[in-house]
Amino acid sequence: ITSAVIKFDSSFASAGVPLAEMDYLERWLKRNEPPDSEKTPEQLEEERKRQEEEEKAEEELEKACEKWCSIMCKIGFLAPVLVTYILLPLREFGLRPDMRVDMNPSLSGMNAVVTGGCSGLGLQTAAMLAESGASVVLGCKDPKSSAAALALRTLKKASKGKTSPAVWKLKLDSLDSVRAFATRYVNSSNKLHILVNNAGSTLACSLTGDKIETSFQVNYLSHFLLTNLLLPTLKASSPSRVVHVVCRDGYMRAARDWSHRFPEGYLQGWLGLPVPIKEGIRIGSMRVDATTDRQDVTAGVASSSSHGSSGGISHQLAEDDDEGEAQEASFEEAADEDSASELNIDWITGCKDRQEYNNAKLAVLSFSHQLERRLRQSPDGEGVSSHAINPNAVLSDFYDKGAPQGSGERSSPMSYFPPVWIAGKVFGFFHRRISKLMMRTVEHGAKGIFHIATLPALAEHGGGLFDDTETAFTNCGRRPQFCGRVPRAWLPPVVLEEQATERLWDI
Repeated sequence: ITSAVIKFDSSFASAGVPLAEMDYLERWLKRNEPPDSEKTPEQLEEERKRQEEEEKAEEELEKACEKWCSIMCKIGFLAPVLVTYILLPLREFGLRPDMRVDMNPSLSGMNAVVTGGCSGLGLQTAAMLAESGASVVLGCKDPKSSAAALALRTLKKASKGKTSPAVWKLKLDSLDSVRAFATRYVNSSNKLHILVNNAGSTLACSLTGDKIETSFQVNYLSHFLLTNLLLPTLKASSPSRVVHVVCRDGYMRAARDWSHRFPEGYLQGWLGLPVPIKEGIRIGSMRVDATTDRQDVTAGVASSSSHGSSGGISHQLAEDDDEGEAQEASFEEAADEDSASELNIDWITGCKDRQEYNNAKLAVLSFSHQLERRLRQSPDGEGVSSHAINPNAVLSDFYDKGAPQGSGERSSPMSYFPPVWIAGKVFGFFHRRISKLMMRTVEHGAKGIFHIATLPALAEHGGGLFDDTETAFTNCGRRPQFCGRVPRAWLPPVVLEEQATERLWDI
């Protein structure tokens, strides 16, 4: 019948049969095709083989998809872990330069103050200063403790009887103690050449007796107060220097991932590569942010890391511009309003222990830059400079205290799921052991602080941030004042922008 239709199809069309009726006839013929039982064995075998081949192809495709999905999932999970926790640390460890600095500067007749000097970095730095001839005063929480007694013996041994080191009480969680320390020093000595703001604490999300969050006061605010109280003495002793100890997490963080829509770039966010902090400085419930775009603040300095030897402009502090001068009045007016009435700051709500220490160190870095700006603009600030240094992770008693702990952090419910909990414990164990092996020694970190505190070339080049992951501190192929200096392109906008640092200072 089908062959007949095909044979007479043209005749039907020529006879005027409608196309719709022809389509109906064709569909009827297809519905009435003989069933499989009427097909020949050869046809049935051919169909069976075809179906088997199709099913086999589908299975192979599914297996290939599962294989590639598994590979991509493994890459997506393992690559960031491999880069962040293994490759980057190994690269930094392999390229880490030896801390070779001048350990024999003549500091005879010079006075120095080191906070947090009864142990760790502070004590080692103070001993180096005393050995070079400086008269050192340590600020310690309890001058009658065994640690303070050991520190005093260490300084006396280092000074070889040439000076009379001392250990005084300085509790950074009490502003009255800071004032008492500064008053005592000013009354007992009319000279101060080196001030090292070294003390730090991981305690956070609790209030001090001054009703201020502990980490913010101990790590930043008390040092801000102490420096300003001793500043007249520093100016009278010119040339003099203030050295602020900060940390890497205080100016850099991992790039944001997909949960924040990769604001720093897809590759950076996926691998968690370090980027400068773009967020502002938290002061309890208040916040100080940069008002201009980072590209405006750091214009012309993107390639500064590779041009330190050819010129110093890329590392200098940003000069004032017309827009900055126009905005300065509004910040001063706001500061006057704040000082006219008591600031109502909520320190505890939203406080997270692990973030408060980094936030306080970011404030310290901002303070270092703003202090340098004010010294440059002050007629009696000639010869006084301000610098910051990141000694990086040092194997000291500060590390042994561990990360901040407290009620400010909430654990994810998944962290209590047995496989996740076990994996976290195992990974944490090996990560801590490897990290400990790769840490710098106390002597290594103290040499860096000592170098920044005594290098003559830094007397007229203030406002720097130094880190030995940038370059070696000496013989780096650049001019001495730029060795180890972090380029401005890697500094947070809130540190570079004068209006933001001025606002923090006013508050």
